[in-house]
Amino acid sequence: MTFKITTANSVNFIYKDHSYRVLRSKKAPQQDFKALTKVFKHCECMLSHYSKVLVVRIDLSTKSYSINNQAFLKFIKKQLSILTKQYSCKVTYICAREKDTSSNQHYHLAVLLSGHKIKHSSKLTYQLKHAWESEGLGSTSFVKHPYYLMQRGNKLSIEPALYRLSYLTKRATKEANIKAHNYLFSKLEYSKEHVGRRLNDTIFVNPAITYQQNKEANLIRSNNSKAGGIESLKKWSGINGSQLIQTKLHHLLQHSDHPSQVNNDHLLLQHSMNRSIHIQGDRSLYANRQHKTLLSDRFTWH
Repeated sequence: MTFKITTANSVNFIYKDHSYRVLRSKKAPQQDFKALTKVFKHCECMLSHYSKVLVVRIDLSTKSYSINNQAFLKFIKKQLSILTKQYSCKVTYICAREKDTSSNQHYHLAVLLSGHKIKHSSKLTYQLKHAWESEGLGSTSFVKHPYYLMQRGNKLSIEPALYRLSYLTKRATKEANIKAHNYLFSKLEYSKEHVGRRLNDTIFVNPAITYQQNKEANLIRSNNSKAGGIESLKKWSGINGSQLIQTKLHHLLQHSDHPSQVNNDHLLLQHSMNRSIHIQGDRSLYANRQHKTLLSDRFTWH
């Protein structure tokens, strides 16, 4: 299956002088940039603890409406405790409360944990589904492309996950004038080795990784434009023809800071979950809109 990120369903969001595609569509024309910044920082904090972080998504529907989030908070506190012991790592969450056409609220939940401990979402999502439904809290829904593996310093692996998480911070379907918080986060700080250090600025985009990605992508592109380019690359790399064919696309897709640096039109990206993601290289005209005055929203940490 493919997941397409285009100029029609995304807008550029600036975080620490780098541009990231985030959700914008007819159904979700506006982003809560304050909440989105919190999401980015949370992911950054997790990547300061682990060089690989798995992001797992699931939706939780309630059986009845509640003016507060107490049932959910009790549930997630219990599940995080179980998962922390189960995987022997930090387990955190990002959640958005919404209410659309249903009379009850629902929760869009993302669970983050070490990508060194877990590689796939299937077991975790079924575990959360069973726990939520067995406690009589309501029903659950599995989402398409439910997990992403973010790798520290590798923007190409991080940006798709951030795009999907930006669905949680759309302003559409958020409740107004209620006491309950619309956004809920685990309390999380940078790892001790990153506290107060400039290394924080390279957690999402590491210049060394970016340089190597661009170097290898340009090498492949340059050799493909010359007669006998395949033979030259084979000679330099010391690999045979079949290996080269298999690895050329892998390097091109895995080693680029941003898709537009490899191809200005349209590029098929191989996702970390072995799914295809299409990203168009055109820049949005809306990149600087986030700097306008932001409406205040309430947050809670647990």
